[in-house]
Amino acid sequence: MQGSLPKTVDATSVLAMGVSQATEGFPALLNVPQELAAIVRQTGIYPGETVLDRKFTRQSLKEKLPGHQILHIATHGEFVSRKNDSFLLLGDGKFPIAEIRTLGPYLQDVNLVVLSACQTALGSPEDEGIEIPGVSSYFLNNGAKSVMASLWSVDDASTSLLMQQFYQNLATGKMTKAEALRQAQLSLLKNKLTGNASPRASARPLLPPGSQSSGNAPSEFSHPYYWAPFILIGNGL
Repeated sequence: MQGSLPKTVDATSVLAMGVSQATEGFPALLNVPQELAAIVRQTGIYPGETVLDRKFTRQSLKEKLPGHQILHIATHGEFVSRKNDSFLLLGDGKFPIAEIRTLGPYLQDVNLVVLSACQTALGSPEDEGIEIPGVSSYFLNNGAKSVMASLWSVDDASTSLLMQQFYQNLATGKMTKAEALRQAQLSLLKNKLTGNASPRASARPLLPPGSQSSGNAPSEFSHPYYWAPFILIGNGL
């Protein structure tokens, strides 16, 4: 069906890119290497390529993207309510939305972009009432068929688990992208996936008592803060 991913794992190639080291004043994302490794072979599910930290640059993104049906980016992101100031963090610095626009020629065959980062679906109006689009819209408007993105600052551990479960669900060939995300969210809601919480941002919202771990105890990720931020925009097949 037009706009849907290939039904078989071997026919779907993933370019998985991420930042795990502390850089540009942002903290390290300790779960990102495991997240990427769980998605892309040798140890992961899909064929493809993994690019991490200093190798994740503007140039490597453009050079490596052709031939992949899925682009997965695990990093810091920030929505800034001023036009053109929102960005994703690459290994060589901030990647503002003005530069995301230049990816158009490289996104035409990309079915799904997964932005495993904070605030990538967020948008807001300017003081004059003009809508400021989120980071995700620049991928959609430049050729990607669908984008998974977040509505607020997310937790590093729960996001990594959510993403790994999403790809496991998708790889069955029995679920659409939308259903694969829904089932991954249910896995967190029902406490089937637990880990040690750590923010994928400089700060996180206040949570109800008992909704985050203390010390080294595993967190239960049933609170909506952990599983609800990610939405699928565009073609959900």
